[in-house]
Amino acid sequence: MDMVFKSIYARACMGAGLSVLSGMRAFLPVAFLALYSRLEFASAPRLEDTPFEFLERTWLLSLLFALAVIELALDKVPRLSCTYNAVLRPFKVLLGGVVFAAVMAPDGWIAMSVCGGLGLVIAGLAEQVHRSLRPAPSAEVTPAVLISIYEDLAVLVGTLVFVLVPLIGALLVCFLVLLVYRIQKIRARKHRGLRILKG
Repeated sequence: MDMVFKSIYARACMGAGLSVLSGMRAFLPVAFLALYSRLEFASAPRLEDTPFEFLERTWLLSLLFALAVIELALDKVPRLSCTYNAVLRPFKVLLGGVVFAAVMAPDGWIAMSVCGGLGLVIAGLAEQVHRSLRPAPSAEVTPAVLISIYEDLAVLVGTLVFVLVPLIGALLVCFLVLLVYRIQKIRARKHRGLRILKG
């Protein structure tokens, strides 16, 4: 049972899944990870006595959740979403690395460093896919707001599910890789079609 919930593999799956979610919402995954760790909830890693112990401080937890609420609110305003998404892009990638490294911190410096780097890559890919699947800013307001609400729910549910059943995080990463592959194929097909038209 430890293999499913408490092993290094389970933590790696949890961290990878949280990195994917960081590509969608910058602050929620790391905020909930810190909260779950502080509450010692389910399979959440213990950040105490690790370099990420500071995430459990009350003032920082409050700040992370306040920033998350601001992010969720701004995402519902299509006119602002493009600008604020461009500003948040590096934070999403950086916090994707932080959340993966924090999850692996109990396993030592090597695991923490390697997974921190992987988290940057995973969050970067997730952010790129998230951006390419979003409707254009000129699209209708209602669908854009609904998509944003669905994304909020996905991130909220995902952060809880990955702490309860960490191995599910690996499925989300596989789904992300599949999406990246499909998007690249579609772009290649469009590019080939444009070259034929020009020729």
